[in-house]
Amino acid sequence: MSMPRINVDNHLMWGRLVKSWATGRDYVNHNVTDADPVPAEPVGVVPFPKPSSFKDMVTTCRNNHVGLHFVARAGQPKAYCTGDEDVGFVLLQGTSEISILRLPAKEKIHESEAALLGAGGQARLDYTLPSFYGAAFGTANAPLPMRQLGLGEKMDFHAQRVGEYTINTCA
Repeated sequence: MSMPRINVDNHLMWGRLVKSWATGRDYVNHNVTDADPVPAEPVGVVPFPKPSSFKDMVTTCRNNHVGLHFVARAGQPKAYCTGDEDVGFVLLQGTSEISILRLPAKEKIHESEAALLGAGGQARLDYTLPSFYGAAFGTANAPLPMRQLGLGEKMDFHAQRVGEYTINTCA
């Protein structure tokens, strides 16, 4: 079995860290306002250097209230990353002249399909979206509940989300 999928508790802080790593600007500590929505270019030392190891990434996430954790599996609770796990780490950043197409791990696709379909003795999961989608769609804390999807529809939605993730975050 492969290592559990990694996720975050605080998507806003995670997004700010990612933007800081990608640009060298301090999105983490910037007070976002309508008049000043984007931090200035740093002068001198980059406030959040790109992590060079899984431990660096976990430490930076912990220090900035991201809540980096392994997603719970059947019979196993959510466990927070310590940085001491035996996990390889590669950080890639494209440029406007270089496109990087990052494919998800085969095992992760199979695991999520099995969980969504109820295969392998796992309970069938609903296809839930992160709670921050609620703000964009005008609901209090989370998106409105999805209608019950059939298995084929669920797999089509899964394919669309995998494709969206791949093109939006990697290409």
